[in-house]
Amino acid sequence: MKIYQLLPVCSLLFFVACGEDSSSVIRIDPETTSSSDEIAETSSSFEKGKSSSSVKKKSSSSSAEEIKSSSSSTKSNSSSSSSKKSSKSSSSADVQESSSSADVALTDPIEIFKPRVPKAAVHQCSFEEKIGKESIKWDMDFDQQDWICTFKYADLEGFVYVQGSPTDCQAVGMGMNPEISVDTAVLYVNGKYSTPKNLSYEWGGNHHNDKFRFTYDGKVYEYFHSSYGWGGRSCQEMDCIRVFESDGTTLIEDGCKTFDDDLSGVRSLPVVCRFASLEDGSFGDFTDTFELCNGDFRLDMDQE
Repeated sequence: MKIYQLLPVCSLLFFVACGEDSSSVIRIDPETTSSSDEIAETSSSFEKGKSSSSVKKKSSSSSAEEIKSSSSSTKSNSSSSSSKKSSKSSSSADVQESSSSADVALTDPIEIFKPRVPKAAVHQCSFEEKIGKESIKWDMDFDQQDWICTFKYADLEGFVYVQGSPTDCQAVGMGMNPEISVDTAVLYVNGKYSTPKNLSYEWGGNHHNDKFRFTYDGKVYEYFHSSYGWGGRSCQEMDCIRVFESDGTTLIEDGCKTFDDDLSGVRSLPVVCRFASLEDGSFGDFTDTFELCNGDFRLDMDQE
């Protein structure tokens, strides 16, 4: 057989061989490729610090398995996240309960009440007095009066905070006294807040021997002074308590005994009161620094 006769046969064989090799080529589904890329991007976003070059494209069957695995992992992460959130919520509740418990144990009245800064010269009083043929006019400005006192009686212990403002004036001798109205009053006793009732404050005349009282738990508590100095003047803030029945007149216990000769019974119900500074609202130290006033008649008795 001649060579030119063999050419058609060889060409046919070559075509068949090439066609079979072509049919064995793996085609990549565009959707599968896109899904793999998205998985790679998602994985990259969650696995920070890993190189994106380490993520390889996989076949559709491998991608399906990876998607399934990723879905399972996502559910697991979601469950873990929910568990963490639940744990966090529980932890937050514990903190709140702990904080609440801590509040009950507070001993700093500034932290308990978060007081305001009182304002100066909020009320003016004018008073005119005739001396012979001449008239003298008095103009006096009065400030807000805020104070915090300790509170202790029997098994009760805490603090009382009062915000007061001058609303009227009273002529006393050759001067004026303000009448203080209560803006706000709060009791913090044995770790609980309450509102004292029937609270009133008296300036105490020209000597400023002030006192205030309120009703709480069926009794009336009156804050007063247990020592007067020269001329019958108090030399420090209110320092003791008198306790009355609910009628406000029947005395249960006099914890002041301001005029008793026997000093052993004086100030048997001690308290510490501090007035707020007009500059910054501070109250100073609540350390008990009480002492008998210079000029107290009992000091003279001790020297005899």
